Amino acid sequence: MSKKFYESYIIIDGNLDDNAIAEIISKYEVFFTKNEIEVVQINKIGRRRMAYAIKKKQNGFYVCFEILVSAGLITKLERAYQLDENVLRYLSIHVSQKTKQEKEEHFKNRALVEAARQAELQLTLANEEAEKAKDLETETVESK
Repeated sequence: MSKKFYESYIIIDGNLDDNAIAEIISKYEVFFTKNEIEVVQINKIGRRRMAYAIKKKQNGFYVCFEILVSAGLITKLERAYQLDENVLRYLSIHVSQKTKQEKEEHFKNRALVEAARQAELQLTLANEEAEKAKDLETETVESK
């Protein structure tokens, strides 16, 4: 059976400490290796306040697993999510090749924009420092 690219998002109870969250994530990494699921990337999105309470919890730790898996194992994975009391919600979606390319392009463009913004900020700061030095030099000359 051919493997397809999936993104599997989970929301872990945000009231847990960082060690417990890391333990839960590593538990799923072990699950992936046992079931021959290839992990492409694990994005730890972080703690967020949720718009509404889920299982009487207001905070959650979001994690995205980018995986290559056969369709039959997705149901097994989602069953494991259901049985884990620390997983508040989960969502597994198939990502087509076109969508994957668009996502990669989006993040590449976003990185370029961010780099340009940082360069502009550095230039502005350098200009301000040069002006301050020039003003300081002018004041020093005038006071003599």
